[in-house]
Amino acid sequence: MPHASGSFNVLVVGAGLGGLAAGLALQTDGHKVTIIDAAPEFAEAGAGIRIPPNSSRLLMRWGVDLERMKKSTSQRYHFIRWKDGSTIFDLPFNNIVETHGAPYWLVHRADLHAALLDAVLKAGIKVLTSKRVTSYDFEAPSATTQDGETFKADLIVGADGIKSICRPLLTGQLDIPRDTGDVAYRVLIPGEKLLADPDLAHLIRNPCTTSWCGPDAHLVGYPIRNGEMYNLVVCATSYNETTDEVWVVKGDNSELCKRFASWEPQVRKLCALTGDFMKWRLCDLPNLTRWTHPSGKAVLLGDSCHPMLPYLAQGAAQAFEDAAVLRQVLAQDVDLAAALKQYEQIRMPRASLVQAKTREHQYILHVEDGQEQQARDQKLALDAAENPVFWGFGDRRKWLFSHDAEVIQKEGANWRDAPNMNSVHAS
Repeated sequence: MPHASGSFNVLVVGAGLGGLAAGLALQTDGHKVTIIDAAPEFAEAGAGIRIPPNSSRLLMRWGVDLERMKKSTSQRYHFIRWKDGSTIFDLPFNNIVETHGAPYWLVHRADLHAALLDAVLKAGIKVLTSKRVTSYDFEAPSATTQDGETFKADLIVGADGIKSICRPLLTGQLDIPRDTGDVAYRVLIPGEKLLADPDLAHLIRNPCTTSWCGPDAHLVGYPIRNGEMYNLVVCATSYNETTDEVWVVKGDNSELCKRFASWEPQVRKLCALTGDFMKWRLCDLPNLTRWTHPSGKAVLLGDSCHPMLPYLAQGAAQAFEDAAVLRQVLAQDVDLAAALKQYEQIRMPRASLVQAKTREHQYILHVEDGQEQQARDQKLALDAAENPVFWGFGDRRKWLFSHDAEVIQKEGANWRDAPNMNSVHAS
């Protein structure tokens, strides 16, 4: 078995955010990387995405040109009550660089993907499209596409998302992503429309992340592209809009206005400004028993092994952490199989914890009005362990945002230090 500290030919399957980050991080260390993807081309898709400090520090370190990217900087996180617009909790982020060592940015997913792709191509990494993998030989290792083309490598990184072909073959267990019962409406509104309304202009002029919490739904909004657009994500109980076969469907302005007709004025006004949008089924997976193949020549990364619901805005960030740790373990003076096992042992506990807390927030943010909701709102204002939002407590926020995934000697020990959250239920 070759030693991990050598230079490998690496095949990354999947050119999403995680796959591109993995390729870039590994090429930076002198590995020869090829990235393949099933898509025929990379179109501008998706909506807003947040880049918290635990991921922005990595992207900057790997040479991703984020300075030229149009973006907003989150100044605070504002939780608002759905009925009257009153503040539940207002967390300032204005000193986040001083506190956590890196910025918290609000961007368009397509812009982030384009910046990563640009860095990947400038690093000399070969990116091939229209390469849909249908089978693997993990002992070789190699991947074969539907056209019969076989790609051989020393190491295969499966970064092909929640509907991964690689995952069940690598784990040896058939799996079906589980429907959480929620859908996400992903809406983009021109910033000029908000600026024209005195009640909404502050959402553009004072960049922050706003979360309206209500029964069966919550809305998260923030400006992107220097305020050119306002990103609105609505996570809400599904009305059976999607199916097991079709996860993404189109929605329209009228249904959004009807659904939130009783919510506070800002929400109603935002709904009235929307056009057509896409609705996404929200799914995740139970924790996997392994991320590495017994051959020691293949490994999973990102959504292929720990798909996350959007409630903590950590899906892409955790994939970037995966890439960082994979880079570091391959620099160790151990054989490849041992390095990949170390990657799994370091990353699985932290990612699984974030994944679990993300699932909890699906409930926490959608509590029906009443005693339980009142207790939740009171605890949200506390900088203490009983705050139900995971990073609402300073110690947990530091564990999440100040984390440097490339300092691997600290990772395995620190994840258990994240304080446990008390139940949101009223006592």
